[in-house]
Order: sequence, then structure tokens, then C-alpha cells
Amino acid sequence: MSGPGSLVGSDEEEQTNYHTPDETGLTKSQKVALIAAWSIVKKDLVTHGRNIFVMFFEEYPQYLDYFDFGSGSVGELGENRSLHAHALNVMNFIGTLIDYGLNDPALLKCSLGKLVRNHRKRNVTKEDVGAVGGVIMRYCLKALEQHKTKTLEEAFGAFLGTVAAAFE
Repeated sequence: MSGPGSLVGSDEEEQTNYHTPDETGLTKSQKVALIAAWSIVKKDLVTHGRNIFVMFFEEYPQYLDYFDFGSGSVGELGENRSLHAHALNVMNFIGTLIDYGLNDPALLKCSLGKLVRNHRKRNVTKEDVGAVGGVIMRYCLKALEQHKTKTLEEAFGAFLGTVAAAFE
């Protein structure tokens, strides 16, 4: 049986770890903030995903060539079902990484490895992923304006940085 001294040491270690990034690249406080924020976003993944991709293509129209959404203008993409389907897949993947991968670094690493393998076939680079990640972060922080904190901003940055770093 452990004495009170071991509990204090445990609490001190827990406090230190709360603000130190682990192998996911996030601290415990960042994970808490990101998981809580994502619980709001995931209530309407189709809308948020569509909005993110429309915003992405408005900012980076050159990336339309990477996709098979058919012809049409960026303005028409919001109604494109192929874009909706892709956006939903992306949002579900992000949700899986947040909801499960942040608490299971081995799962996170395996999931990111699969993402990299699938996207390398299409010559997607770390810079490409960084561009998408920047849009995701800006969009989500704006959508979550009333919940936005410095910790949440840092959490999105660290999380999306971890995703992009997998492409190195």
C-alpha cells in the first residue's frame, strides 16, 4: 500500500505532465480543449466540412486540380455532392484522430501513416497538408468563437502540426 508521500509525488508529476506535450504533440490541457471543441463541431460535420472545403478552394483554387469534383466554379462547389462526401470523410477522420488518437498515440501514429500512404500516391506534400490545416484551424476557431481560448488555438495548431509533420 502506498503512503501519502507517493500520492503527492504522483500529483506533482500529473501537474507537470498537464502542460508538457506527449508523443501526440499536445499537452493534456490542449487535448481537453480540443476534444471539448470537437464535440461541438461534430454535431454538424457535413456543414462544417463543406464550409471548410469551399473556404479552402476559395483561398487555394489551384488545388481543385487534385480532386475530381467535376467542372464548375468555386462558388458552385458548395452544392457539389462529391465535395460533401470527401469533406465528410475528412471530418470523420479528424474526429477519429481527436476522439481516439489523442488518447492512444499508437493509434494516432498508425492512422497518420495510412493518411500519408494514401495521399503520397497523389503527390500531396507537407505544405499541401499545412494549407488545408490552416483553413481548418481558421474556420473552426471562427465557428467556435464563443469557446475560443489561447489553449484551444494552441491545441489546433499543435494537432494540425502533428498531422502535417507526418508528411515529412
